[in-house]
Amino acid sequence: MELTDKIFYERLKMKGDKIYKILDFLEDKTMDMVDFASSFLAAGYGASMGKRDYEFKKRNRNRENYKIDRQEKRRLEKYIYELKVDGLLREDSAGKINLSPKGKKKIKHLRKNRVLGKDLYQKETSSKVTIISYDLPVSFNRERDMLRTVLKVLGFHMIHKSVWVGKVKVPKSFLAGLQKLKILRYVEILEVTKHGSLKQYR
Repeated sequence: MELTDKIFYERLKMKGDKIYKILDFLEDKTMDMVDFASSFLAAGYGASMGKRDYEFKKRNRNRENYKIDRQEKRRLEKYIYELKVDGLLREDSAGKINLSPKGKKKIKHLRKNRVLGKDLYQKETSSKVTIISYDLPVSFNRERDMLRTVLKVLGFHMIHKSVWVGKVKVPKSFLAGLQKLKILRYVEILEVTKHGSLKQYR
């Protein structure tokens, strides 16, 4: 049965980015469950790809000394099972898993359409102070949480419940993400000029 984007995104909402990160991690790899679980769990679900690769190499060197938390391992195995059932992962006769052609197509599609993921942005400083404030309706609670997370990643600091300040360059992709989520109209981005005045940053 074809896994629709709607069903997949519902799973992502329920489980955060865990499933996405599993697919992302396995995109160009074939590995057995022990190596995958040890490197993935050691780095953490929120880790960058670089850190997960590092943990994979490190765990390969120290595999005999590593013990995986049983509860986390069972949870990870459940996600892997679901991805197999959905046809996004496949397992060979040696017990090694990798992305199926369908899985590779899915991760590329998700990455292209992913919005406000915290691992999509990097902090870039600026000589000017930028102020971001927002007033999102209750129906955008999830988007508000995503926005706060990305603002932290970019290097902004909260000075009020919905006001953030930082000497940070605002990526165009960030603005595009706000637009795609239909919340740009609720967000004000102002830049403090060298004369001390404010101008709208859009």
